[in-house]
Amino acid sequence: MDTRLEQALEYSNFWNILSTRQENLKVLLKNRLLLTYGGGLFSIDPTLIGLIRSLISIEEKTFIFVDNNDIPIMIDNLQDFEEKVISKYRDALESYYKNYQKLNEAREIRKVINWDDKVKKE
Repeated sequence: MDTRLEQALEYSNFWNILSTRQENLKVLLKNRLLLTYGGGLFSIDPTLIGLIRSLISIEEKTFIFVDNNDIPIMIDNLQDFEEKVISKYRDALESYYKNYQKLNEAREIRKVINWDDKVKKE
């Protein structure tokens, strides 16, 4: 095979694999942003964080949230709920950032292919 063709194929494979790995990271982040609390399952996002903080700022102690399964869940301790949400959010984003940086630094196809092994160990 022509050297230029081989290089083009390797380059194409590299970007295809890199793109797939980036999509896998997004799915992993989405999964890490799930929190079970009070019998409910919640997806953590800035909107949820903002709502919790607003409720705390007006000195609400309890609130009924609708979880991912459309089930109303009474949260009796908004302070504890906020701490768990923020902690989980921070951990998930830090992991996403760290793994995304590692992936972007992998400029060889071998490093990108073997990248999954490193993420599973964390």
